[in-house]
Amino acid sequence: MERHRRTIALLAAMMCGLVPPAVTAGPVSAAPVIVTDGLREGQAYRSFIVTPEPGAAASVAGIRTLATGGELVRAGRPLDAAGARAFMAELAGSPGVASVEPDLPVARTSTPGDPRYGEQWPLWQLYGQTDSAFRVDEAWDTGADGGGVTVAVLDTGIRPHADLTPNLVAGYDFIADPANTADGDGRDGDARDPGDWTDEGDCGATAFSPSSWHGTHIAGIVAAVRGNGIGVTGVAPAARVQPVRVLGTCGGLDSDIADAIVWASGAPVPGTPANPTPARVINMSLGGYGPCGPTLQAAVDKAMSRGASVVVSAGNSAADAADYHPANCSGVITVAATGDDGYLASYSNHGDTVEVAAPGGWGYWRDDDPAHRVLSTVDAGAREPAGDSYGVMRGTSQAAAHVSGAVALLLSRRPDLTPAQVSGHLSRNSRRLPLGGGWYNSPYPIGGGLIDVARTVHDATGTPGGECTVCTGSAVIVDVTVPADTPAPVHLAGTLSALGTGRPDWDPASVRAMRWVRTSWNGTSTPAWRIQLAGTTPGATVHYKLTLGGWPTVEKDRNCAETADRTVTLPGDGTLWAYATVDNWSSTAPCDSA
Repeated sequence: MERHRRTIALLAAMMCGLVPPAVTAGPVSAAPVIVTDGLREGQAYRSFIVTPEPGAAASVAGIRTLATGGELVRAGRPLDAAGARAFMAELAGSPGVASVEPDLPVARTSTPGDPRYGEQWPLWQLYGQTDSAFRVDEAWDTGADGGGVTVAVLDTGIRPHADLTPNLVAGYDFIADPANTADGDGRDGDARDPGDWTDEGDCGATAFSPSSWHGTHIAGIVAAVRGNGIGVTGVAPAARVQPVRVLGTCGGLDSDIADAIVWASGAPVPGTPANPTPARVINMSLGGYGPCGPTLQAAVDKAMSRGASVVVSAGNSAADAADYHPANCSGVITVAATGDDGYLASYSNHGDTVEVAAPGGWGYWRDDDPAHRVLSTVDAGAREPAGDSYGVMRGTSQAAAHVSGAVALLLSRRPDLTPAQVSGHLSRNSRRLPLGGGWYNSPYPIGGGLIDVARTVHDATGTPGGECTVCTGSAVIVDVTVPADTPAPVHLAGTLSALGTGRPDWDPASVRAMRWVRTSWNGTSTPAWRIQLAGTTPGATVHYKLTLGGWPTVEKDRNCAETADRTVTLPGDGTLWAYATVDNWSSTAPCDSA
């Protein structure tokens, strides 16, 4: 360790031209290769790799020796491209060096081609204010996709939606009372959702309530097809969904649910055909007040004994989850909901019964803002089915579905895990959320905190890279107010050092923007884009402009002259919220590059 400290100090001094790099004597050899092709103007470089010649001892000591034999050398401060070239040249002057190269950053390559993926904030959004993220997109980069795993969705049934059908396996309708089915029969092999609308007087309803298509929404969160050019993607886009119908027009009963749990796990149920595709994950986005009775607990125990993880929503009563079943059953993974600020949602149940939390959508004053809810597959019909559609919902139901998808990702990489081991991995790798934060200012605990899917998969598979390095430090969140007739999505453009170099430092293809509606203090709403940059250095001043997707459409004034830089300076900790209003593109075509 002392040698590394001395070496780093020497390297830092060497950058300023004070001392030469530390060297050891060695024979004269061929000129080293200095790899500079990957250097880009406007990019900062901090670490470099020095590889010795075959058989030669390393003459430059770094902070870590790589498996390939190279030394990872870290500069004393970030360098621009020119500074990196000069630093690499000095490193190459040491004897016995075969090559010097920058330690280049890489970007994920698994962002799907589903056109509404940008609206699926739970899958990619970073919560700088809580140092957390669900990180589904980074879990995909490990190769985890849910392949080979069946997830049983015990719910209202399912519609044969085009974004789901390729991933569906045969299910079952376990509603025994024909009066509660809406399809006029009892238990059978048809798990399609006929609709659960109610008219005034039905099930105590005081007014008409449209069909929810709840099971279809949950199934889409778990395993909608990725990259098919339509709609959305699921958390585990290669997993299989098994629809098991337990909720009808007036909800469901524990007796039906208990049989459904047992059947989904592959165990026999009297009077019911065997399940040919037993589930490894059972999702129950349902619940009611009261204890977990012996029957329900016995069903959960039997499913777990067959290797099935049982995921249950905590409930939406803003109360202690210990008072609601099946959330309070022993052995289940009970899931609370967070909003898109990363804190406990106002409606979510909470307490020591909760194992983990996951995105479910915001509550309170943003109740009517669809951008803060969870987008997934539904049917277009208000009563009977009318065709494929997409819609938003919020709740611990949606949070549980995200966790079921995460479990499927984990099991696709580690099919040997027991339910107890799955629960342990999820809890251990969750990110504990601070209490008393967010709009709701919640003082209540929610288990291990927000699930970090990428961290969980990395931990379970023993692969490096699970730490969420982008989840630490300060974050810039830019809310961009956008007129309704703005002709394209708005992104950030520019560099951290100087703008106007002819290309954006933040590539619009890799900076995700979330579509939402900004509500002002006086109740007016304006379409907007939310763009988030997390892990930015505290105290740094960020320069940026806006673009419709490329440098030729960078922000200009009404005379097509380039506007001055927008700047924000990050605080020492916490999150900085910045605001920008787009009016240059309202009702007019963007200025061209000329």
